[in-house]
Amino acid sequence: MSDVTVIGLGAMGSAIAAALLENGFEVTVWNRTAAKMGALVEKGAQAAGSADAAVAASSLTIISVDDYRATRGVLEEPSVTKVAPGRTFAQFSTGTPKDARDGERWAKKHGAFWLDGAILAYPREIGRSALVFLAGSGTQFELQRPVLSALTDQLRYLGPAVGAAAALDLAVLSFYIGSHLGLVHGALVCESEHVEPDVMTSVIVDSLPSDAIEIAHLGEALTRNDFSQPGASLGVYSGILDRLLAQARDAGVNAEIPGFANDVVKRGMAAGFAEEEIVSIIRILRRKH
Repeated sequence: MSDVTVIGLGAMGSAIAAALLENGFEVTVWNRTAAKMGALVEKGAQAAGSADAAVAASSLTIISVDDYRATRGVLEEPSVTKVAPGRTFAQFSTGTPKDARDGERWAKKHGAFWLDGAILAYPREIGRSALVFLAGSGTQFELQRPVLSALTDQLRYLGPAVGAAAALDLAVLSFYIGSHLGLVHGALVCESEHVEPDVMTSVIVDSLPSDAIEIAHLGEALTRNDFSQPGASLGVYSGILDRLLAQARDAGVNAEIPGFANDVVKRGMAAGFAEEEIVSIIRILRRKH
């Protein structure tokens, strides 16, 4: 028996397996494209000849394939379900909370244990500063913690609700997407006045420490559902959006991104939230239309 199996040897899966080897664990690896196992075998990993042999080789199997569809394609093979009882699966493929619950149901059906995880990091950060979250059985998390801790010094357990890790992953990605859309519109504004976009991004980078404090403050407001102590009120942001839209009209710049934000913010203003935190608009978005 090895200590841990890694299924899926793309960039992330290979980084996971390498970190485990560097921490002295005996690692079995398997990938549909067998050639991807070669570099890890040279580092000391054992190559399995099939997915069921890989699962059978260890009490813990870490899965890092493209998505849950690919995961199901591996785990639902009869030869794999046959060796699943009593084993723990830590799933790091991307998916939704529903996917996580489906995975947990599969594990229970076959007498296995399921931990659902998310990795908010690039492969190069595995083994060091990666943010790694897991949800599911607390007992299994504690049992597997010595192995999983090889992936990061920031391993976090989110509780028994197995969909929590996927939800947090999607929530953070939602924040990034919103930020990046704002960055795109900012680049349009800069281009219209012959300011290089990298000047804009350097200013944003310089503001990140104070931004982190504000984001933490807004998170606390959302947790308390108390929006009465704004750093900058919804009314202030409404004025900013008015200026962005005016600039877009003056310069002939596309206004789709600030236009969307303005629609939501103005609804918050109409609801009487002008003197509250900008995140008070969550009360508008919670409503069913």
